[in-house]
Amino acid sequence: SLVGAPKIFQAVCRDMIFPSLKYFSAGSGKSDEPHRAYFLTYFIAVLFTGIGQLNHVAPIISNFFLMTYALVNYSCFDASLAKASGWRPAFRYYNKWLALAGALLCVGIMFIINWYTALITLVISGGIFLYVRTTKPEVNWGSSVEAHTYRRALDATLKLEGVQEHVKNFRPQMLVLTGNPVSRPALVDLGSLVSHGYSLMICGHVILDNPLVNIKISDQKENGEAWLKKRNAKAFYQTIVAPTVRHGTIALLQVSNDECSRRSVLAYRPEI
Repeated sequence: SLVGAPKIFQAVCRDMIFPSLKYFSAGSGKSDEPHRAYFLTYFIAVLFTGIGQLNHVAPIISNFFLMTYALVNYSCFDASLAKASGWRPAFRYYNKWLALAGALLCVGIMFIINWYTALITLVISGGIFLYVRTTKPEVNWGSSVEAHTYRRALDATLKLEGVQEHVKNFRPQMLVLTGNPVSRPALVDLGSLVSHGYSLMICGHVILDNPLVNIKISDQKENGEAWLKKRNAKAFYQTIVAPTVRHGTIALLQVSNDECSRRSVLAYRPEI
């Protein structure tokens, strides 16, 4: 633990999950040894050893180890449940339900060892989770949460294929030709008032250019999506390259008028 823990701590600091701990992300030498993390680990070890009562220290250490094992087991179970394409366990006898049982068993043993230290461990772990969830560090982990979201969206979309239309469930699916949404905020607001966040709304932007030429529109799309999010407009931003507005509008209608949004409404404010 005195050797492995500093290396893990160094990796966590480099992920910038906790920016205030960036100081411990530095490495030394060709092997990139985390000397600063070594000193911190040594100080913590001396601090707990100085208590002089191993019977008081052992339950705390054991509970944190068991919490780590429980989280690893649950992560394996959750990744299997989400059916993430990047999760391919090589262990021959791996089973997701066995991983869940291992996680529950670790938590149970924590309470058997010492119930109040187990509660303290859970509170600290929960506090760290809430901190990371609240601060939302700019890292892309490819988490199982994203895999669950995609799977639920896909399942719901497939279920809509067999749903028959009924007037009681009518919801207008709006294609709003805003162009760059920053230039027509009133039209975006009008579409938001009609859809009210409960209907599909697409802000279409026809970029006049030759569609056969390689045009970089990723920056434009990112800026438009960021603006819609800042304005709290629940809409998708769709860009398309076409030689004329007419051709681009027809292409947007064909793209947006799929099987899940057959009841489309086109909104456009002509230039005066």
